[in-house]
Amino acid sequence: NIQQAAPPPKLAELEQRLAAMHWQNLRYVKSQSYTLECNWKVFVDNYLDGGYHVGHLHKNLASKIDLETYHTETFDNFSIQSVSGGHTNDIRLGADALYAWVYPNLMINRYGPMLDINTVTPLTPTTCIVDFDWYFDTSCENDFIAQAIKESQQVQDEDIAICESLQVGMGSSHYLPGPYAPNIEHAKYHFHQLLAADYTEA
Repeated sequence: NIQQAAPPPKLAELEQRLAAMHWQNLRYVKSQSYTLECNWKVFVDNYLDGGYHVGHLHKNLASKIDLETYHTETFDNFSIQSVSGGHTNDIRLGADALYAWVYPNLMINRYGPMLDINTVTPLTPTTCIVDFDWYFDTSCENDFIAQAIKESQQVQDEDIAICESLQVGMGSSHYLPGPYAPNIEHAKYHFHQLLAADYTEA
């Protein structure tokens, strides 16, 4: 039997948005992998929470963006979160940031003169690995690149801490899942709908 390949994601809107941010002028700089003590879906959930945790857990990042402008959009099998830069004129973040997730495990973050791509892969039911690749505009100097990657890694370390803490909490006999926050968690709900459809089909 010949099985028809699954159709490719409908990514035209994402491609257009990234093209408008001139991602063609970027060059690869560095890769790094992180092993997390949490289920891979916990990491995706954290990424898709509509910026809810940013003001609480990413103090340095939150000081450089305007959280009032945080906006989430969902499409067929991807979503886009976007936010405007604050009033600090931070070169690393630039005027706008775009955080795109493509089902099931790909994340593309475009901001300032840089871009990073993350993929999360399950290892066991309670562990996963996240692979980071950083790209920078060809005009960026080495000192700027080093500082920008350091700040990016700080955000990642903060996310690792909350994801691993959440995994522990989910293992508690007192854990009960709560409702979605409709104004900010529709990308997470979208992810769960896609996942549930795949599980049901399988």
